[in-house]
Amino acid sequence: MLNATAGKTLPTTIIGSLPRPSWYTENLGSRSFLDAMVDIAFREQYEDALAVYLRDQEIAGLDIVTDGDCRFDHDVGGQSWTRYPPQHMDGFEKGSPKLAPTGGGGIRFPRGHILHDYLEARVMPKVVGPIGPGELQ
Repeated sequence: MLNATAGKTLPTTIIGSLPRPSWYTENLGSRSFLDAMVDIAFREQYEDALAVYLRDQEIAGLDIVTDGDCRFDHDVGGQSWTRYPPQHMDGFEKGSPKLAPTGGGGIRFPRGHILHDYLEARVMPKVVGPIGPGELQ
């Protein structure tokens, strides 16, 4: 993008995730990204979505392109950001985490409110030992 005051270009990019195409149905789950890329269904859908995202950003004239976070799981309210680390780090329960109680800390939102839906969908594991990097990528 041209900076009119200085006559120089300022590198541009996007911030945040891009919407996931409806046909992109594969998820990482508890696998590492490298393990998921061996799965032909995940690899094909990731690479197809990546190609679309990169081309759209090139057409828009962005200087720095990203994968739009398409490597992350389809989720509610960005929960892959809170779900991925505990699944791959040491010290967290690896079984079936339970739903967190809603309205924690005295904060309550009515059904249908975006924050109610986010908090209701939040599933966090228990800490069962010393926290460590484990297989975090």
